[in-house]
Amino acid sequence: MKTTNLFGLKAFSILIICISLSVIGANAQDNADLKIYDIKYFDVSKSAVMGKHDYGANIACFALDDGLYFIDTGLNTELAAKFRKEMEKKFNKKTAALILTHAHIDHFLGMGAFSDVKVVAASSSKVRFDQMLKIEFNEQRIEAFTRVFPKFKESIGTAKPFLPTVWVDKEMTFGPQGNQLIFVNTGGHSSCSSYIYYATEGVLAAGDLVQVDQYVYFGEPDTDLQKWIDTLKEWHAMKINKICPGHGKVVDKGYLPPIWEYFENMIAALKKLKEKKMPITEVVSHPDLPKGYWGDIVPKPRWYDMCIASLYKKL
Repeated sequence: MKTTNLFGLKAFSILIICISLSVIGANAQDNADLKIYDIKYFDVSKSAVMGKHDYGANIACFALDDGLYFIDTGLNTELAAKFRKEMEKKFNKKTAALILTHAHIDHFLGMGAFSDVKVVAASSSKVRFDQMLKIEFNEQRIEAFTRVFPKFKESIGTAKPFLPTVWVDKEMTFGPQGNQLIFVNTGGHSSCSSYIYYATEGVLAAGDLVQVDQYVYFGEPDTDLQKWIDTLKEWHAMKINKICPGHGKVVDKGYLPPIWEYFENMIAALKKLKEKKMPITEVVSHPDLPKGYWGDIVPKPRWYDMCIASLYKKL
């Protein structure tokens, strides 16, 4: 099989290796959009819409006076293009930019739908993007990624990711004076984790710093739970009406305290187990670990124990 060279990320490659061990014709495209690329649209505020779907991370759009600003793309280029087209029609505005919350493949693989506009990302994500240019997605690797992201195989064929064109060290504003979006790189979920805040309507696009109704992923080598906790507490003190998470439904800021409390309790429990020199094999399923804020009906993914083990090693 011919290999495809595209962006990915180092930590996700490690994750997928661990898990591996344990084109639609042009004439059919309109029907394909309706049947396959199903997007649930949520009117978050007057100027903000979030798209929830089965192809990786959520997509969001903010309509400002100078154009549309999109947040993340999910895995699928055609789905991202459909969302963009619908938003341009809804608001009768052109696209100004795509902003990426972080360099995880389920958030940016569909970015080819925005090749004609500027693409913004944190400077701390550049190394991740650069490294993944070297990844060759052969059949075996595609199958491995698909075990993590079920829609990966059907999305990779048309994927055309590229380097972002605008790099932000810490903060940057977009839009007209008095009605702006602010992009802030905080770290936490990963070193390049960033958020987008629209103060005018109190809407926050959180990326994977907020993951709703699912097990939270905190297994990156550069995950920093203290930065994550501090960011959540900072948001809780801000004027935020609605939060667009990286995954899951739109929530309000009342969803934030259970997240940071879970992390604080997890750190405290793991520190106690480390004092007892508990082996990792016993730690990952120890009864003293806190229950998740996502509830009991959510199925446990195979990578969750890896997250706990990774944090335990860091403490």
